[in-house]
Amino acid sequence: MFDYDVFFSYRHRPLDSEITQKLFNLAENYRLPAPLREEGMHGVRRAFRDTEELPVSRILTDTIDKALHSTDCLVVVCSVDTPSSEWVDREVATFIELGRADRVFPILISGDPDTSFPASMKLIPDVMDRLMDIRAEGNDTKKMMSLAETEMLKVISAIAGCSEDELLREHRIAQNRQTLKRGASAAAAFVLILAVSLSLMIRAQNYRNDAEKREAASMRILNELTYGLPDRLSDVPGAYSRIRDILHNNTEDINKILRLTRNKEAGEYEAAVNYEKLATAENVLGMQSEALDSENTAISLLEALAGSGYKKAEAGAASGYNNRAIILNSAGRYEEAGADYDKAISMQKALENGDDLILARMLFNAGGNAIDLGNGDLAAECFEQSLGSLSRMERSADVLDALGTVKYNYGVLLYRSGLYDDAEDMLSDACSDLNDLIKLNDSLQNRSIYIQTVSMLAACLTDAGKYEEADRYYEDAINAAEILAQDEENISYQQMLAELYNNRGLGYNIQGDYAAADGYYADASKVYGKIYEKTGTDPDRAAYAVSLLNTGENAFKAHEYERSEQFFIKGLNEYRSAAESLGTYHMAQYLTWRSYYELIHLRDFDTALESASAAYELLPDNTLVKMNYAYACLYSGDGETAEKMLDDIASSGAGEEETIRRDLQAQKEAGLTIRSK
Repeated sequence: MFDYDVFFSYRHRPLDSEITQKLFNLAENYRLPAPLREEGMHGVRRAFRDTEELPVSRILTDTIDKALHSTDCLVVVCSVDTPSSEWVDREVATFIELGRADRVFPILISGDPDTSFPASMKLIPDVMDRLMDIRAEGNDTKKMMSLAETEMLKVISAIAGCSEDELLREHRIAQNRQTLKRGASAAAAFVLILAVSLSLMIRAQNYRNDAEKREAASMRILNELTYGLPDRLSDVPGAYSRIRDILHNNTEDINKILRLTRNKEAGEYEAAVNYEKLATAENVLGMQSEALDSENTAISLLEALAGSGYKKAEAGAASGYNNRAIILNSAGRYEEAGADYDKAISMQKALENGDDLILARMLFNAGGNAIDLGNGDLAAECFEQSLGSLSRMERSADVLDALGTVKYNYGVLLYRSGLYDDAEDMLSDACSDLNDLIKLNDSLQNRSIYIQTVSMLAACLTDAGKYEEADRYYEDAINAAEILAQDEENISYQQMLAELYNNRGLGYNIQGDYAAADGYYADASKVYGKIYEKTGTDPDRAAYAVSLLNTGENAFKAHEYERSEQFFIKGLNEYRSAAESLGTYHMAQYLTWRSYYELIHLRDFDTALESASAAYELLPDNTLVKMNYAYACLYSGDGETAEKMLDDIASSGAGEEETIRRDLQAQKEAGLTIRSK
């Protein structure tokens, strides 16, 4: 049994001392998550740090020596000043002599391992496996400690006797609950929900022999099973797999209850609603095939009910086609999704006393799908119709949600068309609407769409040359997205975070900070790769491919030509297969990237022009497509066309002008030669 769980070894310098004090407080005040405490584990009960400067000597005081001998783990705060401290080196050496080298944990606050590790620590073979890196630009202690909250889990898990992954998972769940002001623990919420579910089924069983109460009771239970349980859990982090299980189990319970009720139509309607909710949960989890099966079952039930004259099912069937279109879009089946959106909109318009808000939502969903198809005119038409309808409604939470979403999608369309001023205005309006929404209803879903909108606004500001403003938006959005993305089962949160990393990389690339851009691209590729590995869908494969291609383009500008070509080859191989099934937009993007590879690496200017021309024919209004077509023209001898197109693109914003300047500079430095006719 040790007297201390952790000993902090550090150099007595202002930054080192400040960070050590904060780490000491963090360690002693950290409360191990309840599930681990219940297993008998404990965190840091007692920590040691010396507050007095020791004499320059390799002889440790009795107090220090005794503390080292009775300490479980040694945390060494490493900075550029650390190697010159003989007593820090001696403390590490003592731990090694005690046979506890595997309990030495370096925490890096400045410099790098070569310049900041004491000599003795470099002798530990696997010490880098336990490295905790909390370096921050400008030695910002607030940011450093924000990183330390997660990094210190390496030490705490070692003390507790659990794996770091296990502690990190429980820590993130607890952190999310606190951040999202859940109040009661999610464990208690789950127990409550399960208790309610059990109670409901017991009530159903009790009513089985009670003829007079059977009808009303059965329908109440159906309604509670379908709506109550999943809706209570839907805003709890990491709950979608549980929601899916509950809804899946409901299908059996509902069938049992249907046998108890004489109102078969109402019961079948509730069963259809349950299948719809099940489809939504499966889609969130990346289970598109299962989601389509569930939604098809719901549509079949609803259409049969509508055909028999059950009025409520007519609106339900329209909703079913809209929901199936959402799933098809997630799977990259845009043409099929478009057909379902058309059917849903037509059915919704035909309803007596149809809900205008639902119609507006269907219209902006169809518009988003049209963007993915590369049909900008259709997308704009859908968005205008949706906004026209929404603008006449009172600004309730539901209307604000719809307004923010449609303006976000419209902003994406304007941004992709290079209309940055219009896109900035549209996205700013969306942020304002979504801010108002969050004041009324601060939910995970509402935060998510707000973060996505801020991300797109930051990308727009970057291309317009407003870098400082964009950086502020990116920082806030990434911090918020990283919290939501701790819910690793929610694919939409992972996609949002990956897109943010990718867009932040683009921002640094435009500004010429290729090292910073490379780091964000690497983060994006890592997340996108995990998403594609889990879902296997073509849209996620395309997103992963683009992150690889962005890394290759960035490496080219940084003169890392061999590395650049490797990323281009890998990215194009991934994108080719996905683009073939995804339609016009992605095929144009793939051809554009292939053309650029043929231009800068193969130096096959004629083939590059063929690919660029094919892309331009498919998607003539897209900025990236136009820019690359201009480069292909330039090196194929059509300088007049190239100059005209590049001037047009550069006039849209300072960011685009800077992109073109850096692209041409990188091409020149790589030895590309402009051909004259």
